[in-house]
Amino acid sequence: MHMINKQPRVTTAPARIRFAAWTPLVAIGALTLSLSAAALSAAADEALYDRLGGQAAIEAVAGSLVDRILGDARVNRWFAHTAATPENTASYKARLSQFICEASGGPCHYAGRDMVSAHRGRKVTSEAFDAVVEDLVAVLATMKVPEREQADLLRLLGPLKQSIVQP
Repeated sequence: MHMINKQPRVTTAPARIRFAAWTPLVAIGALTLSLSAAALSAAADEALYDRLGGQAAIEAVAGSLVDRILGDARVNRWFAHTAATPENTASYKARLSQFICEASGGPCHYAGRDMVSAHRGRKVTSEAFDAVVEDLVAVLATMKVPEREQADLLRLLGPLKQSIVQP
């Protein structure tokens, strides 16, 4: 006669009970990963305007840049009207702040002229444009703007060269 070995089977808790015990841990892990991904996504999606420090920081950058430009013999002749009166200087700083604010994703609206018409007939040279960029880089470094934000701002403003430098 053939006998089947019927040893008692040692079992642990049924699968659904074992899974139930792990469910809170899995849920906590998933929530942690989800929150981490959301935080990384929010940081990546944050507007340059906010990463620069908002309106006050942009106004400080624009104001310092204008002051530096007006003192820069390589380019200040193109800004003679801006330097003519304190009111002209303040107005130019305000327009530049609005321009940077809007370009960087802030809430401002730039109401000035477009770059082509604003620079038409001014004969701005490539060297002058590059000198203003150098002045901007120096201002950003002095104000300790992080490298990523500097690069992002320059990437926004750099393409304006073709509108500003005209024959």
